Amino acid sequence: MTTPSLLERSVEIEAPVEEVFAFHLDTRNAASISPRSTRILDVQGTFPVTTGARIVMRMRPFPSPIAMSWRVRIESVEPPTRIVDVAERSPFASWRHEHIFQALGPDRTLMTDRLTYALPGGPIGRLADRLLMGRQLAHAFAERHRLTKELLEARSA
Repeated sequence: MTTPSLLERSVEIEAPVEEVFAFHLDTRNAASISPRSTRILDVQGTFPVTTGARIVMRMRPFPSPIAMSWRVRIESVEPPTRIVDVAERSPFASWRHEHIFQALGPDRTLMTDRLTYALPGGPIGRLADRLLMGRQLAHAFAERHRLTKELLEARSA
């Protein structure tokens, strides 16, 4: 059994918690907050998401010329504080992503992404995570937070 890795990152956003939460209920917004290295081609599902919903996303990570398909299940929706999605089909052996929202005031939110994941391949997957994937994911989530903050703060202004 592969021991999962943990990535956790937070950002403060000048927007009400309800607005930040609602933005994340529509996973079609993923395209507007994805790093340039990952192009979202299509998102299918029912929006806003609810507990038990399944979402299918097609994306093309740079530099791959081939699109990949992910299927995630929404494990939990707890307005306005938490959304949890779990990959049912992805390039990862396991993937669990918690979106956590905490009101810091009427117009300020602390948004935290907590990702628990494992690569396939046993020892080779763990090595790939340490050498490459962990850094790539950290960069992707940093970019995702920067773009989310910019977009939502522009909307709230």
